[in-house]
Amino acid sequence: MGDPAAEFLVSVAYRKGQGVPADQVLSASWARKAAEQGLPVAQYDLGLCYIFGKGVTKDDKQAAFWLSKAAEQGHGEAMQSLAQLFAEGRGVERDLKQAFRLYSQAAALGVPYAQYKSGVDFEQGIGVAKDVKMAAVWYGKAAEQGVAEAQYALAVDFEYGIGVAQDYVQAATWYRKSAEQGYSPAEFSLGLCYAHGKGVPQDYSEAESWYRKAAEQKNSSALVNLALLYHEGKGVKKDEDRAYAYIVEAAEAGAPDAQYQLGMDYTAGNHGLKKDKKMAAEWYRKSAEQGNVGSQFNLAMLCSDQPAELYFWLSLAVPHLNGAALAKTVEIQKAALPLLKPGELAEIQKRVQQWQAAHQQ
Repeated sequence: MGDPAAEFLVSVAYRKGQGVPADQVLSASWARKAAEQGLPVAQYDLGLCYIFGKGVTKDDKQAAFWLSKAAEQGHGEAMQSLAQLFAEGRGVERDLKQAFRLYSQAAALGVPYAQYKSGVDFEQGIGVAKDVKMAAVWYGKAAEQGVAEAQYALAVDFEYGIGVAQDYVQAATWYRKSAEQGYSPAEFSLGLCYAHGKGVPQDYSEAESWYRKAAEQKNSSALVNLALLYHEGKGVKKDEDRAYAYIVEAAEAGAPDAQYQLGMDYTAGNHGLKKDKKMAAEWYRKSAEQGNVGSQFNLAMLCSDQPAELYFWLSLAVPHLNGAALAKTVEIQKAALPLLKPGELAEIQKRVQQWQAAHQQ
């Protein structure tokens, strides 16, 4: 009979397989019928169908069209999804200010993740002037509604006094709320709280427990800290083999310090490894590309037969060195300079600037 609410409920039934076999095409078809009659929740659902390609071909422009229809009628979740399209320039021209406006409108309606995103925008100055106090306000609202990322961000603010008064107890409290939802950065940070007695009594056993939870999600920082606990025997029985196993796992998960350690181990043949300059260079490179100065220097030394590469990696290390280490590095650079081919120095300097810009140094 064309009742839009009934059409939408039929759409939901087909989407979830409630009383009928699940059928995403029929679900999208019924959502469209209701959307064309102006039902905002159906317009929102149809927009999501186009974003994820459920029952229709993926089409960001169509998604933006239907989400806009719903957003114009005050549908908060539609505002949030449309904001993301504007932020990413999908189906619409990228517009960070419009994205922020939509996130703010949805946040004001109480949409939890939009509140978190409003906090992120205020913190980073995306589409709006940077304001860490407002960021903390929105993180707090989203955190109270259980958004794990917001709880973590609020905890960071309390730990370092960003936009709020520094309060280690509050920091640990919010890290715990986030960690209990399985958010690995919070699990790691709560582990740090216990390791250093920040906001909670110092307890290495508790630190190990939270590090392990984060490590199970391949959190590279947690893997490194687990290795340190087993190396030092804090909160656990000292176990060098297990400590090294965590170092290897951390390196594979992308931890630059652990990658540096593996590079040195392959260089020296430690921990039962055969000396292997190729493997050493591979691990140094992974670490060096993340800004580890020791790896940049050591990789340069392994590139002694490639003056341009040697000069490039030393150029990245130089700004972070001082004293004898700086003097030694500059001396090696000067020795390599005459070995560069015509035009290579300008090309290296360009590479250094590009690398530093990409890494915001």
